[in-house]
Amino acid sequence: MTSFPPDLSHAATAFALGGTRAVVEGARVLAARGEAGVLAVVVETAGSTYRKPGALILLDAAGVHVGALSGGCLEGELEAAARDVLARGVGADVRFDTSGDEDRVFGSGTGCGGSTRVRLLPLPARAAPLREALIDADQRGTALELRLAGAAEHIGAGEARVVGANGETRRYRFDARGGVRDDDDVPPDPIALTVRPAPRLLLLGAGPETRPLLRLTRMLGWRVELAEHRGRWARFAQDCGIDRTHDGGPDALPALFASTRFDAALVMNHNYLLDARCLTQLAATGISYVGLLGPASRRDDLLAEIGTDATARLQPHLHAPVGLTLGGEGAEAIALAIAAQLQIAFSRRVPA
Repeated sequence: MTSFPPDLSHAATAFALGGTRAVVEGARVLAARGEAGVLAVVVETAGSTYRKPGALILLDAAGVHVGALSGGCLEGELEAAARDVLARGVGADVRFDTSGDEDRVFGSGTGCGGSTRVRLLPLPARAAPLREALIDADQRGTALELRLAGAAEHIGAGEARVVGANGETRRYRFDARGGVRDDDDVPPDPIALTVRPAPRLLLLGAGPETRPLLRLTRMLGWRVELAEHRGRWARFAQDCGIDRTHDGGPDALPALFASTRFDAALVMNHNYLLDARCLTQLAATGISYVGLLGPASRRDDLLAEIGTDATARLQPHLHAPVGLTLGGEGAEAIALAIAAQLQIAFSRRVPA
């Protein structure tokens, strides 16, 4: 006899982590092994390119450790440049140009028609301020502001800034070798870049869609929290890589919203009254994306349930039924439709 929800205790516990969070975790792993790395930062692009300014790729002595600069055609040259940085111990610039006819025949052969400039920054195995800044920004869930030296004689040096929720700014200064820089000077002719924080998603309730949805969100590098006080339903999220779980129920949501910034919330309790209570709480927040699982008729009933004032506040941000109309059926298709719609919403958000 099959239990409901199904017993997933045998399933793999570590869903693949992607995005900038994977770069941060990769840098942490290299340091734990006592290995140096190179952080490649896209600083300038023109035309058609695979990555845009602020994109991060982590490399080690073996090549690309986490991330990608292209569809695979530029990685060989990037890895060679990174090995040179590891050997010399100082930062470097490298430019990739796929815009001309010559590149189609003698170069990468992609014909993409763009150019990319990448700054290669050493991450020594010892104290590395830039690595510390990456980890700090990830833990705080805030943007990482980079000021990289533009002058050729200072390439590799710079400053990383992490701004906390209370406005406090932490500065991490590094020299051309990636080590600690003690002076307070601003890098000459700085290149200013912002690495946006991972989107933060709140799941209000768990169900059959939770597991495939979490596989997608972790692969995309999002930070996901779950509010689920029902033990039976919480099993759907077991060993899925949830970043944080809240079990206080709908009455605890105001305190959660007051203490944590969320970019989106999904109401998916599979319970009419619980969904109504969650929608009422969400109506009082500034969360810019609220998704509601279920058909349009159920949505209309729920909006009537929560009243005209709450509905008026909620409707500009409400996506119901949640997800793009992609077709298909079942939990996996629903998860894909939701993740696709969220990706559109997150790509349009103002940088934090």
